[in-house]
This record gives sequence, C-alpha cells and structure tokens, in this order.
Amino acid sequence: MGIRLPKRIPELDGFRGIAVLMVMIEHVYETAPTKVTFAGPVEFLLTHGWLGVDLFFVLSGFLITGILLDERDRVDYFQSFYRRRACRILPLAIACLIVYSLVSGSTDDHGYFIDFALTLLFCANLNVFFGVLPIPGTGVMWSLAVEEHFYLLWPLIIRRFSRRTVACLGAAIVLLSPIARGLAMRYGVHPQSVYQLSWFRFDGLAVGALLAIFVRSRYFTVRNTWCAALGWLALILIVTAFLVPYGVLKPKSALGESLRYTQAQGLFGAAMAVALVHQGSALTAVLRSRFLGWTAALSYCLYLVHMSVGSLYIWMLHRAGISNTGSLGALLLRYVAVFALSFALAILSGKYLEGPFLRIRARTRTIAAA
Repeated sequence: MGIRLPKRIPELDGFRGIAVLMVMIEHVYETAPTKVTFAGPVEFLLTHGWLGVDLFFVLSGFLITGILLDERDRVDYFQSFYRRRACRILPLAIACLIVYSLVSGSTDDHGYFIDFALTLLFCANLNVFFGVLPIPGTGVMWSLAVEEHFYLLWPLIIRRFSRRTVACLGAAIVLLSPIARGLAMRYGVHPQSVYQLSWFRFDGLAVGALLAIFVRSRYFTVRNTWCAALGWLALILIVTAFLVPYGVLKPKSALGESLRYTQAQGLFGAAMAVALVHQGSALTAVLRSRFLGWTAALSYCLYLVHMSVGSLYIWMLHRAGISNTGSLGALLLRYVAVFALSFALAILSGKYLEGPFLRIRARTRTIAAA
C-alpha cells in the first residue's frame, strides 16, 4: 500500500516560493539599465531564473491534476473547477491588465488593443501571430495562457478516462513536446515562440500530472520514489552527456531548445517527488520555512507585478537624473526597491482584492459539498 498524503503539504508552498523568487531575481538582473557581470555559478543562477516558470508548471500540473482526480465523481465537477479557477485567476489578472493599459497610454500604433483583447482571453502568448507588441507589464502573462489552454481539455480527459489512460496521455505529452520543439527550431520558428507557445510547453504540466497520479497509486513508497527519481535523473544526465557534442547545451540551438525544458522539468519533478515522500522530515525543513510559505501565499501577485515595478524604478531613476546604475551597490539597491514594493503590493492585493474572491470560492465550495 502506498503512502497517503494529507490535503495540506507545506513543502509545496516552499517550491512555489522558490519558483517566484527565481523569476524575480532574474528579471531584476536582466532588465537593469546597465549590467553588472559576475563570474561562474553566480552569473548562471542570476540568468537562469526563467526556470522558475517550469517549476510553476510542474507544481500546477501536480496540484490541479490531483484536485481533478480527487473530485472526478462530483456532480458539479466542471462547474466547481472552473469557478475556483475564475475566482483565483481573473480578479487580479484583469485588474493588472486594466492598470497596465491605462498607465502605458496605449495606442493602436503598437497594436495594444489587440494585445489587450488577447490577454483578456488568456491568449497573451499568441500575439506573435498578430505582430503586435505586448502592453508593458503584461509580458509575464504568457504563462497564464499556457496553463489555461492546458486546462481547457485536461478536466474532460480526467473525467472521461481511467487513470492509466490519463497517465499514458501525460507520458505522450512529455515525450512528444521536445520533438515538437526540435522540429519547430529546425524549420525556423523563433526561439521565443518555442518558449511561449502553448503546444510546445505542455510537458511541464504533464510532468506534474504524472506525479499526481503516481502519489495516488500503491507504488508511492519511499523506495520506489527514490528509484524513480534517481533513475529519471540518471537518464537525463546520460542523454545530456551523449548529446553535448551535438549542441544540447548551446542556447538557441535546435537541440538545446528541444531538451532544456525537459531537463529542468525532470529535475523539478524528481525533487518534488522526494520532498513528498519525506514531508515533515529534516530533509525538507527548508521548504517548510515561514518565509517561503509567506512568499508562496503572495506569489501570484508577485509574479504579475514585479516587472512593472522594475520599470517604475527605472523611470524614477531617470526622472531623478540618476545614471550611475552599473555598480554592484546600484544593483543591490534595485533588488531591495523592487522586492519591497512588489511584496507591499502583493500584501495589499491579498487583503483587498484576491482575499475576498478566495473567500467567495471557499464558500461556494462548501455549499456545493453540503
């Protein structure tokens, strides 16, 4: 018999907190007016925070698939799922979209009207097909589009098919997505499009879905989890080492774009599996830290506002006539300012915007279950 998981797992909050911090750290560094360069591992960590989005995808796939599996027999299965998603996602996303549009002074010269409509419909990652620029601040919403596109059909699949069939479909997505990315690069699709278009990025969500199915099976034991995690990581390392001469580690190469997301998702999925099987132990203590839990609670707003806060900070420096932005001290001050204001906005959003809608979601779920 496999290990049974509680409904509330603090370690998952730790992963969520780490994911949003990774994204924020990279964006603050990469969008600085003048770069401060570092050597070795520090530079690598600062420039690879985009991997936090893949961690978000794996975590989302795990949590949402788990909810769908646990509630697949509910009479109001679809209504309950989409109602909860709407209460969680829509209020803040729409508020940010409206504010960013007003502040940017958008004109149709940039195609902002089209981007507004696309973003409102959770299709922000499709603006490449219309040749329009994103409204300043909305660039991060491409990942919301990927998630919502995945969850258009995934609830129906889980409702209609057995867990075995769902697992096979998830495995097929994980295996076919790198091939699709490689072919797209081979035939001239821009790397940014490969990075953002939904059908190239579903594998992260599928990895999380496979993990959700695994932890609900009789095979979910300490021994099996470690064997699966180490085996998966060993496979990734072997494949990567074999393909190094062919450019698998080169950015913007067909092979690199094909497999680098798979590499990251494999690492995150394995780490998450080990954390789940050792929840509550000293091994996972850092994931249960108060700071990561607090950051996780604010993560959605942090993700949506931090880029705009960074732009505001640059604008304020420009207005003040400050141009010495290339020193380490200036970079650290930028981090402090952007993080402080982003967290402050997230706290206010949680209290006055997101919080009320989450309480509505909780009440409707309780009434439906009664």
